[in-house]
Parts: sequence; C-alpha cells; structure tokens
Amino acid sequence: MNTQMPYRYSIMSPVGRCLSALYLVIAIVACSLMPFASPAAWAELQSDTGVWGVAMARGNFAYLNPDLSKRWLWWAEGQARFRECCNNNFALNQSLLRPGLGYALTDQSTVWLGYARVENYLPNHTDIPENRIWEQYMWSGKTPLGAFTFRPRLEQRFQANGGDMGSRFRQFLKFSWPISFLPEGTDFVLWDEVFVNLYQTDWGPQVQSHQGLDQNRAFVGIGYRFTPEIKTEIGYLNQYIDVHSSSNDRMNNIFSVWLFFDLYKK
Repeated sequence: MNTQMPYRYSIMSPVGRCLSALYLVIAIVACSLMPFASPAAWAELQSDTGVWGVAMARGNFAYLNPDLSKRWLWWAEGQARFRECCNNNFALNQSLLRPGLGYALTDQSTVWLGYARVENYLPNHTDIPENRIWEQYMWSGKTPLGAFTFRPRLEQRFQANGGDMGSRFRQFLKFSWPISFLPEGTDFVLWDEVFVNLYQTDWGPQVQSHQGLDQNRAFVGIGYRFTPEIKTEIGYLNQYIDVHSSSNDRMNNIFSVWLFFDLYKK
C-alpha cells in the first residue's frame, strides 16, 4: 500500500513551499505584533520614521591567506541609523561598529565572540557612547522551504552614563525564499529579532534600563545577489520599543538597506 503523500500536498512542490512560507510569515508577524495587539496599545504608540544603512562582511581567514584554516572566521559590520527630526529632515541618530571572530563547528554551525562600539546621538547634541561584548551561535542552511538562519546572541553592555553592566539576550530568525518569476538571485526575505533585558541597570534612557522585553524588530523585503560574494537586501523594518515608563511605547517605521559581503574560501 502506497502511503506517500500526494505531490500536490508535498512540501517539495511549488504550491506546498509557497503555502508553508505563507504560514511561516503569518506566524512570525503575529508573534512580533503580540506586545501591542490591543486597540489601546495601538492608540498609545508613538510613531517615528527612519532610514538604516548596514554594511556587513563575513568570511574565513583562508580567503585572505590560503595557508590559514578555513574554520577560523571574521566578522566586520558597520551601521548608520537616521531618524526623522525637525522640518522633515533626517539626522544621524546612532552609529555602530561590530567586529568579531568566529569558529566553524560544521558547514552550517558557527560560534562567535566580538566587540561593538555604539554612538547614540541625542536631539540635545549630547553623545552617549556604549561598549558591548557579544557572543552568539549561528546556524544557517538550506531547507525545502528556502534558506533559514537561527541566531541567539548575548550582549554585555557598558554605557558612559552609568556604572552597571547591562545584559541583553537577542533571538534572531531569518527566512529567505527564491522568487522564481524574478531574475535569478532574487529572493523574498523575512526576519524577526526579539530583545530581552536580563536585569535592570542604572543607566541609559528609559527604553533601555528596565528588565524584560526591550524591543522587537521585524523585517520584510527583497534580496538580490549580484555575485556569489555580494548581496543586498532592501525593505521595511518595523521596530517596536517597550518603554516601561510613563512615556508611551514607540513604533519606528524604517526603510532599511543591507549590503553583504560573503568572503569564504571553499
């Protein structure tokens, strides 16, 4: 007796992949909207607009020197974040530099240790620098649904306006699915990242000093790979920030542009 599922329902069929991707999109978006699902929460949100630009390069040291191991990895990332201010102009709100070193456990699993320098530019022309140490595990691979990335990250944070060390956990999940009716190398991209402060600190603006949910970021957009080494992702980023104070929570609507350089020696 043949108990195999008919092809029209198979996860390997185009229709099955499309439906599965749609279910995944609905699930992730629903989870990202849970903190402000009630009408009262929506009414109290403070909305803002921004533009974020990100350049990220990752690779192994064998790409730079063939005599070095392919398992030892490097990470270099820079971000510039602009926020709408007076007269509908955009001003630099935050900049970030994030270098790191990693090791490939397998072709799909890596562990990382790194440093980040963040500059926060406040409207009153006061700059608040922040130093971070970060550790993460990352799994990236292809499945019948498309490419997935699973990345938990832990950060130790130090700001100049306080003496406590902040500790924050970040869980990132990304999905990308090739779009067959567009030029080769084009894919649909969806990711979500939730941020949780592990305990309260004596520093920072109210949005960063409390214990518990800090923020959630949900991205939807289009990716295009120019070459095996260079890819871009452009789309909409929704950032929800849980203020935990007398102020209202914030929702930032952000146009986001990412540029990736994958420099791996096979």
